[in-house]
Amino acid sequence: MLNGNDKEISLTFAKGLSVLLAFDAKDRSITISEIAEKVNLNRAVVRRLVRTLEQLGYLNVDRGRYELTPHVLNLSQGFIEGRGITQMIQPILRKAAEEIGEAISFAMLDHVDAVYVAHAFLPAGFTLNRVAVGTRLPLPQTAAGRAMLAYLDEARRERILAGSEFADFIQKTGMDRARFDDILRETHERGFAESEGDYVSDVASLAAPVFTPGMGEVIGAVSIIFERARYSAEDRANIIPHLKACAKHVSSTL
Repeated sequence: MLNGNDKEISLTFAKGLSVLLAFDAKDRSITISEIAEKVNLNRAVVRRLVRTLEQLGYLNVDRGRYELTPHVLNLSQGFIEGRGITQMIQPILRKAAEEIGEAISFAMLDHVDAVYVAHAFLPAGFTLNRVAVGTRLPLPQTAAGRAMLAYLDEARRERILAGSEFADFIQKTGMDRARFDDILRETHERGFAESEGDYVSDVASLAAPVFTPGMGEVIGAVSIIFERARYSAEDRANIIPHLKACAKHVSSTL
């Protein structure tokens, strides 16, 4: 939580970052008014921030709608390259993708989102898997997110589920909190998560959690995304051991 009373804090800079974070898979092209509503800022303030970000090359505008540019990837590149994440885990993901026969992704926990930091694609992979590094997806709706939520401490999980993303999810799906808690308990017991049409109606996903070595704190998940009709329950059962083995290997490598 930002401390607005700290004189060494730049609130303007923080507001600018909140504008960048307003863009996601659902809202890739949005107006100033829509941004202002999402980040709870005055429209005039948002206009100045957006114009600044446009001048710096982080946003493009087309007929009043703004989009992120590839320039924003520079913000994450230092993290990814500095920790050598791609170099360390790409061979692991590639091997698992070849074993499973599907593209596989690694996402890390960042506040209330799953942020994709590495992929291993196959030539004929399912197109939805081709999400860019840096793509953010909500935790409750996705298997990767549920794999993380299930292993968080209760206080942190409650802070996340108290947010608007979870309230929207409950409203759209009609799933009550008790049922969602059951899903997370099952995920923790089985060591993997699944999602059936909760983010995109005809799409399913499977994921296994990734932990910090030694400490056992969940930091991410490896996952695959596929068309719901593509695999039977038996097929999925055969995929899960490969997915869990991949997650274990990534955990020991980071």
